[in-house]
Amino acid sequence: MYIDHEEWNHSPSNPESDEKLSALETPASEVNGMNDPGYAPISPETPSWGPPSGTNNGTTSDPGFAPISPETPSWGPPSGTNNGTTTDPGFAPISPETPSWGPPSGTGGSTSGGIGGSIGGTITIPPVIVIPGQPTFPSRPTTQYANIRFLHAAPNQPAVNIRLGNRTVINNMQFANSTPYYLETGNQRILITITNTRNGITLYRGYLYFTGQTAYTVSIVDSGSGISLYTITDTPCSRTNYGCLRAVNLSPNSGAVDIFLSGYGRIFQRINQFSYTGYRLISQGSYRASVSEALPCTSSASITMTEDYVECSNTRIAIMDTTTLTIMNGVTYTLYIIGLAYQFPSLQLLPLESDLIY
Repeated sequence: MYIDHEEWNHSPSNPESDEKLSALETPASEVNGMNDPGYAPISPETPSWGPPSGTNNGTTSDPGFAPISPETPSWGPPSGTNNGTTTDPGFAPISPETPSWGPPSGTGGSTSGGIGGSIGGTITIPPVIVIPGQPTFPSRPTTQYANIRFLHAAPNQPAVNIRLGNRTVINNMQFANSTPYYLETGNQRILITITNTRNGITLYRGYLYFTGQTAYTVSIVDSGSGISLYTITDTPCSRTNYGCLRAVNLSPNSGAVDIFLSGYGRIFQRINQFSYTGYRLISQGSYRASVSEALPCTSSASITMTEDYVECSNTRIAIMDTTTLTIMNGVTYTLYIIGLAYQFPSLQLLPLESDLIY
C-alpha cells in the first residue's frame, strides 16, 4: 500500500510574533506525557513509526502482529486436524475436495497373491503406478478394393468426362490418353458415366461389375454406332526373373495383326479386333515393338524383319507403327493397338504398365 505525505509550506515570519510564540512554547519532551527525544507532536495524520502492536488470536500481546481482521491472512504455518484426531503442523483442514498429498496407502489381504502381500498378516501395499495401455477397438472388416483405370481408345470421338460411381475421376480426356488406377470398393456393380466434354451429352451410362483385389483397364472404344466399353483384367506378373507382356487390339478397322519384338521376332500373331493375347515372358531390357497386318505364314522362322516391313513366303507387308518398350522383371505390360489402319488417326502401339495397388 502506498502512503501519500503532505508537504509543509514555510513562509517568512514576523519577529514580534516569534517572540510571543517563543514565550508560549511548550517543550517537546512534555507533549502527550512522552519524555523520549525523537518524537514529534502526534496528530491524526501522523503515522506511528514504532513497531506495530496488536493481539495474536485475541489473547496475547505480541510484537510483530497487526490487529487481525476477517481479511487478514494468517502468515504462520498452516494448522488443522489429520483425520480429525491430532493437530499436526503442515495439514490444512480437510474437505471432500481436498486431495491427499501424502503417499497412497492401503491394506493387504490375509492371503498371498496381492502386491507386496504375505500369508497370514495385514500389510501396507506400496504405491503402484498404473500406466494405461492402448485402447482397444472392435476390429473393422477388411474392405476389398478394385483398381480401375481408363483408356480413351475411340478414334474420331470427342474428349470425354468420366464418372466412376458418384465421383468424377477425369475431365477432358483425349484420345490415346490413359488414367492411373482409381480405388473403388470391389465385389459390386458400379455405375460408369461418360459425357462429351464440349456439350455435356451422355455418351455412355451403364453398370460394370468389379471384383475386389483385382485390377482392371476399362477402354472407351468405337463400336461403329457410338462408343462402348471394353474391359480386361490386369493380372500381376508372377515371375521375378522376367517381365510379362501381352497385346490387345482395339482398332475398329485393322483386321487381324501381328506383333514383333526385336530379338524375339514375331511374338503374337493374328490378333483379331477387340481381342487380346495371353502373357509372354520377356527378359528384362529395352526393345523395339512393331505392328503389321497379319502375315500369311504360320511359321515364324521364315519371317524377315526390317525397320519398314516384314516378309515371308514372298509376301511383304508394311509395318504400321513402331514403339520403344522397356521391360522390367516382375512387371506386367500390355501393348494396346489403337487408331485406324491407313487412316487418321493412324494405327499405333501404346504400351501401358500395370502399376497395381493392392
